[in-house]
Amino acid sequence: MAVFAAEKMYSPAEMSLPSQAQKMARDIDSAKTLAYTSGKRMSLTITEGANGTYAVTCVTAPTPCDTDFSVTLQKGVVLAVVSPTPNPLQFSSLGQPSAAASYTLISGSTETISVAALTGAVTVSP
Repeated sequence: MAVFAAEKMYSPAEMSLPSQAQKMARDIDSAKTLAYTSGKRMSLTITEGANGTYAVTCVTAPTPCDTDFSVTLQKGVVLAVVSPTPNPLQFSSLGQPSAAASYTLISGSTETISVAALTGAVTVSP
């Protein structure tokens, strides 16, 4: 029963906007780390709109990789790509992003997730 309660407590459907922004930032950082540790290029693809989605996939053969994953935002959170356009953002096999990137999550308030061009450092700001 405790496991069920813990899963329910951290369910994405119950996550606040700042929590969803922090999770997306961690997932972007994971894509960078996966690229570096696996030696494969990784791609972050965004589907904009209410309950938007983002997916991390491997670009280097063989595809799909066992590390691929996707996330759907909850509670009507709108996901928008500020840059790069066109999307997706790719990470080289050294973990370096193809460009600086910025994404916004909107649901009453706004959270912005930014990826630095050279280092791939990921930050979240309200």
